[in-house]
Amino acid sequence: MTSRIDGGTPLPTQVDKAEAGRANERAQNQAKAAKADRVEVSQDATLMNAAVQAAHDAPAIRQDKVEAARKALDSGTLGADAAKLADVLIDQMMDEKK
Repeated sequence: MTSRIDGGTPLPTQVDKAEAGRANERAQNQAKAAKADRVEVSQDATLMNAAVQAAHDAPAIRQDKVEAARKALDSGTLGADAAKLADVLIDQMMDEKK
């Protein structure tokens, strides 16, 4: 809203000044928002986070494996062949060195 004095150029009113101030403030806020800090997470980090979360959600003791080992020990099939166990352990250690 503007007013004229003696047919000259329009003079801004208080409403015009207030609206201009609000428009300026909105523009400044938008400029600040455009320059705001951002964080982008890589796909590798997202995958690693999912793996860590899955590990935390998994039970600490896999009861099915414990029961299978207990049955194998009771039946005599677990640890019955010491030479075979030694060969497997040596093979695993040799593979780790490669």
